[in-house]
Amino acid sequence: MMYVFLGWLNVALFAVMTAPLWLRFLNTHFFHAQGEGYVKAIKKLRAVHKPLGGVILIIAIVHGYLALGGLRLHTGTLLLIVTAVTAGLGLSFFIFKKKALFVWHRWMALVVVCFVLLHLIWPGAVYYLLP
Repeated sequence: MMYVFLGWLNVALFAVMTAPLWLRFLNTHFFHAQGEGYVKAIKKLRAVHKPLGGVILIIAIVHGYLALGGLRLHTGTLLLIVTAVTAGLGLSFFIFKKKALFVWHRWMALVVVCFVLLHLIWPGAVYYLLP
């Protein structure tokens, strides 16, 4: 059952990794927090954003291998692919500083959320969609 733990660990790490984005949204629209504590927390979360992306990819590969016994087409495999594309776009933005890469990185993060939900709610969806 280690794969179950690794899967939920990845969900928790993804929440932490995306926290600067959704905390800023919640703060802007609901809480209106100001002060040094809020700013420090966001800075710390941004600092761990990039390393967590790599950690999530590694854990996802181990999680999938333990759950499926190898590489097979599955919603988790699709989730891994869109996560890797998202990480690649983020890395490309970091290297090239092109705003379009950052915009695509954020849109792909939303796609990752959709695939996480699909993977959690209907993990075998691929088997029903393909003949």
